[in-house]
Amino acid sequence: MLMVSINCITYNHAAYIGQAIESFLNQRTDFDFEILIHDDASTDGTAEIIRSYEAKHPDKIKAIYQTENQYSKGVFMNRFNEERAQGKYVAICDGDDYWIDPLKLQKQVDYMEAHPACTLCFHDAYVETNGVFHHNWRVIPWMPENRKLASKTARTYDAGELQLLGFIPSMSMLYPNGLVASAPEWLKDTPASDGSTRLYVASKGYAYYMPDVMGVYRYGVEGSATTIWNEGNRQRDIQRHEQFIHFIDVFDEYTQGKYHKDLELSRISFEVGLHRLKGEYDVLRSSRYSRYLDRFVGIERIRPYLMLHQPHVVEWLIRLRDRRLA
Repeated sequence: MLMVSINCITYNHAAYIGQAIESFLNQRTDFDFEILIHDDASTDGTAEIIRSYEAKHPDKIKAIYQTENQYSKGVFMNRFNEERAQGKYVAICDGDDYWIDPLKLQKQVDYMEAHPACTLCFHDAYVETNGVFHHNWRVIPWMPENRKLASKTARTYDAGELQLLGFIPSMSMLYPNGLVASAPEWLKDTPASDGSTRLYVASKGYAYYMPDVMGVYRYGVEGSATTIWNEGNRQRDIQRHEQFIHFIDVFDEYTQGKYHKDLELSRISFEVGLHRLKGEYDVLRSSRYSRYLDRFVGIERIRPYLMLHQPHVVEWLIRLRDRRLA
């Protein structure tokens, strides 16, 4: 039986795609798996690299080569590979990330097979920036407000807890085939489809975290979502926060309030960011936003406390830092 379909979406990843594919081929399993690659009309030679691997492994690699960029048309990219996946499970890895543990798929499938109620298995990853591999930098937790839900040992999460855990590497995700291909349309109406996907999939059962570091997340790759978010475009940042808030509301309604407490705390966090972007500092003194501090522990509560009660001081400190860096 074909057990896993690897879903790899790539665009202008000529510098990275070879390493990603090699990491797929290096997986040691007692089951069969397929490698589904969707090249979204790359212009840098990515497609040629994929074709060379496909020619060597025609039984393993199955690629789609777009002539027009689909992402720019608002198409939900995951479905190109999800709808043709034949495996019992789907594993995600974009073309600019890669795996470093040859037993990654075996470990995840073994757990999923033994725990059929689990609908999402994920793990930690190292971070790489500009070709520098950071052994002391892990993805989870990504932000200080995510630390409270992070764990150094294996544990389970429901969808609400997963939202508060924050960013997890999409390259770590494995889930049952068929869930995303038949998902509601609103799944794509978010600035981060991998984030909406993990919540939707987890809501069908539960998520299981493996603390093993089995992949590498490349941060700061040109054209990636996180790189674009860091450009400091205020109007675009406002729109992104509004979209995240809308998604939380839609997901909360879809799950009939099952995870409302955690989703509401996440919503409050995005509201805080939105008010700061809009310069609405007085609003932050509302008692509603005191709950924002619940996401932080220890000394890390100082900055968000100042943000809520002395927001002008925080803004002044940020401007001072930016001037020093300029």
